[in-house]
Amino acid sequence: MDATTQNALRAVGVAADLARAAALCALLWALIVWSPPNVARFAVVLALLLVPRIAGLARPFDAAFGWTMMLATGAEAAGWYATIAWIDWVIHCVTTGAVAAMAVLVSARVGLMPALQDPTPRRHRAWLVLVTTTTGMSIGVLWEFYEWVTSQVFGIPMVVGYTDTIADLAMDSLGSMIAGVMVTVWAGQGFTRQRVYLSGRV
Repeated sequence: MDATTQNALRAVGVAADLARAAALCALLWALIVWSPPNVARFAVVLALLLVPRIAGLARPFDAAFGWTMMLATGAEAAGWYATIAWIDWVIHCVTTGAVAAMAVLVSARVGLMPALQDPTPRRHRAWLVLVTTTTGMSIGVLWEFYEWVTSQVFGIPMVVGYTDTIADLAMDSLGSMIAGVMVTVWAGQGFTRQRVYLSGRV
């Protein structure tokens, strides 16, 4: 790994850690102003953001996961979903894609799926894109279940409905497909042949 790549990975690693710091600050803010819904949201986000750090996963995906999760949670706390019509689609696309990529990397790390590097590259690349896409779609379906339960069972106001659900799932699929291509390109560059490269450590 050349010096430029090492420096780039260090910079991206700092960006990922800044996302965790932002989540901690947001949690402390929610505690100070005592906003129980935001306390719960940012506590969950902070816990999730610790997973790639502890597992030592690839820094670019760590940073993307961290900041997209902060974007999605911050948008909810700021009420952007109710005031900016298009932001829901953007967040569904980027956040679900980042979560899908992280789920695939974690699964590969703990042995729930084959290693990302394979002796049959063309077939393996198509498989990797498919797995990442379907993972993201599954996460999107679970999220839509959550929205329905939240609004219909607990009576918490949320933007739900057939059109909204289909649009959200379409953006989930698009974001996950893009993430699958990015994971495949990352693996194709040889960054998964050694744990040091997969983790982004230098």
